[in-house]
Amino acid sequence: MTIGDIFGKYEILNGKGLEIKAGTLNLMVKRFSMGWGFHVIPAVQPFDGVFLGTEIPELEVSESDLFQTGRSDKLVVTPALPLKPVVLKNSGMRILPGQSMRFFVKVPLSLQFYHTDTIADNFITEYPLIRLSDTWFGEPDEGETAFALGRHYQKDPELLDLMPWEIICPVLITNHSTLLLEVQRLIIRVNNLAILSTSHGLMTNIVDIEYKGKEQISSATYRVDRNVHGDNQHQLASPRSLGAKSSLMINFHFIKNIYQI
Repeated sequence: MTIGDIFGKYEILNGKGLEIKAGTLNLMVKRFSMGWGFHVIPAVQPFDGVFLGTEIPELEVSESDLFQTGRSDKLVVTPALPLKPVVLKNSGMRILPGQSMRFFVKVPLSLQFYHTDTIADNFITEYPLIRLSDTWFGEPDEGETAFALGRHYQKDPELLDLMPWEIICPVLITNHSTLLLEVQRLIIRVNNLAILSTSHGLMTNIVDIEYKGKEQISSATYRVDRNVHGDNQHQLASPRSLGAKSSLMINFHFIKNIYQI
């Protein structure tokens, strides 16, 4: 079973439910009268593979996070990207002036739950399939909170060694400055990315970044590229920030040494 087998709409009668195991998430979902109960069993190590079952133990209302949603017995499960941006750090990546570099990183998924249909008013809750460490991106007085993605990337997506709960994120950086770009910390604003089903598996849009120098704001565009995604791709989930196809924001952070402070 793959993580994609969990996505979809379920009809669950009163007293019945689902059990989902993926990453470090072990989740019991039970249909109660006029609502849904969500019960998480703590797990330290990620599970092997993905599990979806319909046999769940007896759960009392007090044992669950209970959401009063009404009469609908339809539950919709969809994928989502992390709630905060993710940061790739200390990658050792260097791009000469006028050159572009495309590479791929892997990002963990979350599961979102809706009743009836996937519209904003019907959103119930969401759970990450693996928990990332918090980090700070930018200067101490004007940065932002994010999740640490680590330093692993590949030029070929086939070499990423994806876990069942992860998705491929393509990144393209073009150095439009006159100096060497040494990528120390790169932020990926995943709230601008859609989730696509492709012939290569689950992927996000390409993050297309134009670097113009340390003293200038770089631009990022989020798009689909047939050379990367293939011809047969369809969207499974919209970006959290609807309508954000491009942005002008800080995408790189350079560590200052003591002589620059």
